[in-house]
Amino acid sequence: MSEGLTPESLAALLAFLDPDRERAGLLYEDIRRRLIRLFEWRGFSNPEDLTDETFNRVARRLQEGVAVHSENPYGYFCGVAQLLCKEMTRRTLRERLALDQWLPAYPVDDFEDDDRLACLRHCLDQVLQDQRLLVLRYHQADDHIRSRQLLAKELGLPMNALRIRVHRIRKKLEECVRECLHEGSGRDRR
Repeated sequence: MSEGLTPESLAALLAFLDPDRERAGLLYEDIRRRLIRLFEWRGFSNPEDLTDETFNRVARRLQEGVAVHSENPYGYFCGVAQLLCKEMTRRTLRERLALDQWLPAYPVDDFEDDDRLACLRHCLDQVLQDQRLLVLRYHQADDHIRSRQLLAKELGLPMNALRIRVHRIRKKLEECVRECLHEGSGRDRR
């Protein structure tokens, strides 16, 4: 994803939307709301982030001096959003294929008979398959540095983005395990 709006790109964006800054702000909010609904309808889990990225791309192009001749600014934003949808779908597919090739399923039989591990198994089943495979692959290799660099390369992510993504998944898992143990129902989750 790209950097956020700069003061210059924001000014170019608002000028594109309407010469009157107040009307431009209202139009910005209307387009933002509509794009979020578009991304939600398309099934993306991060519609606000994708909407921000759409605005960033349009603003950057406008700041670069690209002339946009459109009676309806939403139409232009919608076109950029459609391209972003395609890009994100390809990226997700590429990530899924990379993960599936390496780890078709996690080894359930390797868990010991323990409440914590029963809760962990339950929580791993609660996250999306892609997230489960990612966090397991991230932690399973003997040579962590090389395997994580390879994983990042396969997914087309910078190392820091991979670490952040795994950290977020791990945080969800930790909260789930904590709740499971607190409820005292670890043995019932197997």
